[in-house]
Amino acid sequence: MDMRFFAATVPGRKGQILDSALAVFADRGYDGGSMREIASRVGITEPALYRHFTGKEDLFTQLIEHTADRLVGEAGDLIAGVRPETLRETLLAAFKDRRLAMRTYFPVLRTILSATSHNPAFLEVYRARLVMPMFECLCALVPVFDAGVGEGPRANEDVEARVRAFMSLFVGYLVTSMVFEDDVDEPVVDAMLRLMGWE
Repeated sequence: MDMRFFAATVPGRKGQILDSALAVFADRGYDGGSMREIASRVGITEPALYRHFTGKEDLFTQLIEHTADRLVGEAGDLIAGVRPETLRETLLAAFKDRRLAMRTYFPVLRTILSATSHNPAFLEVYRARLVMPMFECLCALVPVFDAGVGEGPRANEDVEARVRAFMSLFVGYLVTSMVFEDDVDEPVVDAMLRLMGWE
């Protein structure tokens, strides 16, 4: 399967290599994929591949890092533009675009998550480069949105628990709406806002 996820954001040969690696790892898993097959897909020799990456683990680590940077950047742009009075509409718009987002991100995230479940080093990179930056960004927004709806200050533990649940609901709904092939965006957004105390 051909995948073009990295070529748009990672210039030159490196983007091509990452796309080829993604295709190999998506087909065979991290353990089943080989540097030889990746090099063959790119149309270079295996030694040439090692000029860009020290090995398969380095290649996969950079695949995670580039994915995380892209997701955090895109989500950061979205989050930077949202205000308490536009939050509901912003969430609804994000869910409306979910099919494109899932086509774009699902293959790479499925491949990454499959490998992170068996490799603590990959899990740590995923956590440090994607999950925690998103978590921290959302936690920092809670006081702003609380003030916008007249909610008083909350304990850090409460903020963190609600943000974790918010993230879980957001990501979970992206996946389940694809599986169920339904659109129940408004009730889910309303539940997310109730969870945060922003209804």
